[in-house]
Amino acid sequence: MLEHQNSEYTGQSLAWREQQQNDAGEPEALPSIARVRRFGREQEIYSQEDRSDTWYRIVSGAARKYIIHANGRRQIVDIHLPGDFFGFTPHNRHRFGVQSVIDGTSIECYPRQRLEALADANPALARELRMRSFEAIERLQEQMLIVGTMTAKEKVRAFLIYFCERISKAQNEGVALPISRYDMADLLGISVETVCRVFTELQQRGAISLQGPRRVRLTRRVDR
Repeated sequence: MLEHQNSEYTGQSLAWREQQQNDAGEPEALPSIARVRRFGREQEIYSQEDRSDTWYRIVSGAARKYIIHANGRRQIVDIHLPGDFFGFTPHNRHRFGVQSVIDGTSIECYPRQRLEALADANPALARELRMRSFEAIERLQEQMLIVGTMTAKEKVRAFLIYFCERISKAQNEGVALPISRYDMADLLGISVETVCRVFTELQQRGAISLQGPRRVRLTRRVDR
């Protein structure tokens, strides 16, 4: 059974936790202009062609960045986890939409013009925003390697390693994936049936163990 909701995933991403430990103190200017909003599952944070007058950071929960093509096919281009900034664009309107994937996802919203003005006057804040942009670029490059250079089975295996490491180092306890098999399929550019087959194969080989439809534990390297 493929479920579309997961209430387990509320933790922060590994990259964000490590950054918080290594970089004491987020610039105080950010909270001063933030407006916190909560979103339900499948609720739009912003849609394609909406005005890009706000930037965002996930506090808890998760969201998917996607595009709907002219033929109606959905393609997911990124998954945002706690600590991720998003909504950056050089244009006045968004090319992609973003949806919450977990009920109660909490997001800080920053007026774009105010944030840009603060960054111009605050070098620490400007550096913070640059680092967040670099993290997003690096994350997308990692995903391009998975989507663009591997077979369907290799994509699923590599995605599990990458995503589990991104969420948490504590893989012995397993991690609760915030997205469904359908989301994985639309992110990797393969069918949901292929995703399910690879999950079953990895479980039969003892490479992963499943505790429910979303909680995955890597019992050994799944790429062997």
